[in-house]
Amino acid sequence: MPAQSQPPLLKDYIEIPEPSATSDSDFVLKLSDGVENAERTLAEYVLPPSLVANFDEALNLISSALTSGTSRAAYLHGSFGAGKSHFMAVLHALLRNDRAARSRPEFAPLLTKHDWLGKRDFLLVPYHMLGARSLEQKVLGEYVLRVRELRPDCDLPAVHRTDALLEQSRHLREQIGDTAFIAGLPGEGEEDDWEDDPVSSWTPAALDAAFAAAHDDEARRKLVSDLLSSWQKGFFRNALEDAEGFVALDRGLTEIARHAKSLGYDALVLFLDELILWLANSIGDERFVAREVQKITNFVEGSDARRPIPVITFIARQRDLRELVGEGVTGATELGFQDALDLAKGRFDRITLEDRNLPEITRKRLLKRVGGDGGPADHEINRKFEEVQRVRADVWDTLLGVDTGSGADLESFRQSYPFSPAFLSTLVYVSSALQRSRTALKLMRQLLMERREELRLGQLIPLGDLYDVLSRGGDQPFTEKLKAEFETAQKLYQGKLRPYLLETSGVTDEDLEVVRLGGQLPPDKSVRMRAFQADDRLIKTLLLSALAPSVPALRDLTPRKLSALNHGSFVTRISGNEVGVVQAKLQRWAERFGEIKVSDGDNPSVRLELVGIDVDSVISSARHFDSQGFGARKAMVKRLLWEELGVTVTDQYVDLAHVVWRGSKRSLEVVFGNIRDKAELRDESFHPFTADAWRLVIDYPFDDKLYQPTDDRARVGEIDFADQTVCWIPATLTGSRQTDLGRLVILDSLLSGQRFESHAKHLSEDDRRRAHAALTSQRDALMLAMRGVLRQAYGLAAKKSADVLTTYDEHLINLAGGPPLTLPVGARLNDALRSIADQVLQRQFPAHPDFDPDRKGEALKSAELRTVFDWVRRAVEDSDNRVEVERKDRQVMRRIANPLRLGEMHEAPFVLGRHWVEHFHRKAGQEGITGDLPAKRLFEWLDDPQPQGLDPLVARLVLAVFAEQTDRTWMRHGAVLTPQPELSAITEDMTLRTPERPEEEDWKNARDRAMHLFGFMPPVLPRGRLVALFVQDLSKQSRNYRSAARDLVDLLERHQERLGLDTRATTGRLHTAQVAADLLDGLDSRHNNVEIVRQLAHADLGGPAERVGTSIRSAREVSGALSLTDWDTLDLIADLDEQWRAEAEEIFADLRRAAQDDELTTPLIPVLRRCRSRATDLLRRTTKRQKPIDPPPLPPQKSLPAGRDLVPAADLEDALAELRAAVQQHPRQRVEINWRILP
Repeated sequence: MPAQSQPPLLKDYIEIPEPSATSDSDFVLKLSDGVENAERTLAEYVLPPSLVANFDEALNLISSALTSGTSRAAYLHGSFGAGKSHFMAVLHALLRNDRAARSRPEFAPLLTKHDWLGKRDFLLVPYHMLGARSLEQKVLGEYVLRVRELRPDCDLPAVHRTDALLEQSRHLREQIGDTAFIAGLPGEGEEDDWEDDPVSSWTPAALDAAFAAAHDDEARRKLVSDLLSSWQKGFFRNALEDAEGFVALDRGLTEIARHAKSLGYDALVLFLDELILWLANSIGDERFVAREVQKITNFVEGSDARRPIPVITFIARQRDLRELVGEGVTGATELGFQDALDLAKGRFDRITLEDRNLPEITRKRLLKRVGGDGGPADHEINRKFEEVQRVRADVWDTLLGVDTGSGADLESFRQSYPFSPAFLSTLVYVSSALQRSRTALKLMRQLLMERREELRLGQLIPLGDLYDVLSRGGDQPFTEKLKAEFETAQKLYQGKLRPYLLETSGVTDEDLEVVRLGGQLPPDKSVRMRAFQADDRLIKTLLLSALAPSVPALRDLTPRKLSALNHGSFVTRISGNEVGVVQAKLQRWAERFGEIKVSDGDNPSVRLELVGIDVDSVISSARHFDSQGFGARKAMVKRLLWEELGVTVTDQYVDLAHVVWRGSKRSLEVVFGNIRDKAELRDESFHPFTADAWRLVIDYPFDDKLYQPTDDRARVGEIDFADQTVCWIPATLTGSRQTDLGRLVILDSLLSGQRFESHAKHLSEDDRRRAHAALTSQRDALMLAMRGVLRQAYGLAAKKSADVLTTYDEHLINLAGGPPLTLPVGARLNDALRSIADQVLQRQFPAHPDFDPDRKGEALKSAELRTVFDWVRRAVEDSDNRVEVERKDRQVMRRIANPLRLGEMHEAPFVLGRHWVEHFHRKAGQEGITGDLPAKRLFEWLDDPQPQGLDPLVARLVLAVFAEQTDRTWMRHGAVLTPQPELSAITEDMTLRTPERPEEEDWKNARDRAMHLFGFMPPVLPRGRLVALFVQDLSKQSRNYRSAARDLVDLLERHQERLGLDTRATTGRLHTAQVAADLLDGLDSRHNNVEIVRQLAHADLGGPAERVGTSIRSAREVSGALSLTDWDTLDLIADLDEQWRAEAEEIFADLRRAAQDDELTTPLIPVLRRCRSRATDLLRRTTKRQKPIDPPPLPPQKSLPAGRDLVPAADLEDALAELRAAVQQHPRQRVEINWRILP
């Protein structure tokens, strides 16, 4: 090609049509057209691997429906331009085994996998939903048209509301008679095609039955079908446009499935295009949308359990219905929508056509090379693209974009050139939100055509140009919210921004018209026009970012990013200087227009706010909130710092910062004030309240103009008595940042409580709401920015000259001296606080164990310390000082016991150490302490030779372990503490004493006797604590049994004659009971542990301990039985006549034998019961009444019953029953009753 002074036009290398040679329908496929022209559709269709996978998903769905016999449905989800209509058209071709589809090499693997494709017959019905009156009207009506097209002679499905049709036909029949009516029906005299035809031919009787039949009756269906093909043809045409002319969708889908099956099809496949757009166009009609949305689930779920054949539905959508109903309706209507959509979500599959296909599709359909691929034009474009790659790294990264879903890589960029991946990503996001009908390809072609005569090889399409094609298309955004924002953007641009740009650039509307028509401007005008266009693209990019803030390429805009997105718009002699040019322009615009916000700094953030109302007047009315010196600003900085530092406000002079240092909870006293000001912070303010505490004095980052941070540093140098104080001096904020701080104070005060309402009374209610939202957003943004500035001021982030004074770096001053404290650069303020605490505490307590080596910030818990103590105690009581620790406690032992030098926690066993035993014994020896060890001295020795500063509970743990290891007992004021104190109860006023221990033989005998006497298992080792526990248990048992044992002795002695007991006997029950009582009395009278053990070991038990133990443990029950025994009855049998005496003596002999034996030999209670029963029986027999001889009757007197018995107490009920029966027989008579108890 001939050489030129500037690059050639891109149209010489890429086929860019003339505007007049294009049509609005280009790149927009109507599904029905794609189905009819399948060969052309397939010839243009681009099939990358991801799309082939989508077809596989669709075929799997159909296969599943065929196998299960159930209806299935799927959303075909994709953005504008993703090719949803093309996809359905190609799927349509595959299902009908179209040669053009099957011959595509990309489909070869699918055809092999889905070999059922050629073996099943599908009835395929494509739908274009725009213009539909209802889902029934479109879905069922289009089905009827489709089957009439495919099978002109077949009977029609019963999908129409037929009551009116039958009523009209009934009148017609009455008018013309049965003969003429039947003659006009189709099929008379011919063979009927209906399978299982309910009527072979129409007769008056058959007509009567069909007219009267139910809706689902076959005869009625046959009649309706014949009527629609004969007498009622006009009814059919009218019903096609009637939203109410069809049966409900659920019933209709079942009917067309039945009808399709009768025609021999295996499944019915519905392709619904533009369903979502159809609903979106009617979103303002809540009742209509509510009605139609509720029907969507019918495609997969109906009232019939299973349809005759599967109905498989594909619904194309570019937006989720939730987004539409959420914006278009409110209240209960929206809840109803969402319920229906939730139901559909779980029943509909989703096939997603990814946007990453767009670069390849763009390359093959839109960016065709002049002369074809591989030709000279293609090679030249590739060469120029290599030059584009040599831009700066930051520009290249921006052009690639951050949205990986759009294929942001080198090859994608090469395919889509001159459109960058960032442009494509933005196009997909923005066009989906801001317009409805034009695809991505159509928008890109429009851009190419508009710049056909100026776009040159090597140039890129600037992102700002996208705003023009979106705003000029006449489309409206989907949602009301976006509509309002789009209108606000247009008003802002047309009413304020564009006129300003024209004025400052020296360009007129007439000049723009000349350029639009392809004319030439004078050289000076051309330069100004290029400047205007560059500025205009920046403004339009900002407008796009405000309309679509979620777009990745439009988030976090900066001058550098804006320049890169509009690469080539700004040209400077030195590469990279264009960023400075852009930044200067943005800052000038921000000064002029409040909607444009530019932060400070070398690479400031830029944003445009579409407020549309006057918020400055509201702010102006609240400026007094920042007019009281530094007070409000100081309070704001303190609030931000305290939140970041994690300081707890105490409402005292000092606040507290709680940190976890090496697993130990610590608190720093925190003071906020002006260090240089002696009136605000007196010298005492630098001294901690408590001896071991540290105080952190934090200055604020501003002061009177006369003072600098060096003045604060000088004041610190004058303080010489605060050894545990750190001063944190920040760099001073710049004037701009102090202004921002003041604005933040105003906004925060304005938005607190009800203040905003009083300051915005001049605004309407709607404007107040929007202004409040805008000011809240601004307040939050300022708050976030100020937190970042404070990190700079306090030395945690690199200082920027626009934010803080960069010449001051000595932020931390330790009044205790020593090496300088450091700040972790890049850390959060809370991390910095913990770093300061770590440094000062490490110097204060260099020997403190590290219980938090992983720096998780987890403090030791009291439960963990008790766990460690329990395992250490078990190790102490083991002969090898070793114990196997349960898995759940091993990490706790390893974390605490190891660094505390209590022992070593290995993989599973814990081995006790002797560090503290040796340490404390050595210290006691050095100080000459040989007796009791004071706890106060032990606590002090913990910090020798270096301070540890242990948490009080951890220190108590060490002392408790030492006491266990050395078998010492806790004392207070000379008395043994019983029980021994818990960890938290150990205090400095206690002492540790080595206790007196029992002799080994005494301990052994006492243990054996305790097991036999009381039935509990004593410890093996005679350690002080274990002996104390043993004695405690022994005393408890003694107190429990002592009273009962003594009662048993008393009762046996009281009844010794009856029981035949000899008080002088050295064996037997009474002797054993006396030994037991004496033993318990002896144990209870001793108070020294060793004496109690000795008493038990040496007590004379008069025989085996088991006999005494049985007597002790059964004393309460035996005593109770003796007390309840009926001794009177036994006494009665002792005085019986001769004839009963032998039996009575046998009873007493049995009782006395048992009473003389001890309880281990013969349990007494069963014998007592047996003897009492036998005695009672004996008495009953001896006192049985002989029948008296009746005296002669006395004629004048009436004979009445009477009697007199000597009755033992056990038989009292029988006597009472006899008396009661006699009284009942003579209810009107008086009764004489006499009774007494005999001795």
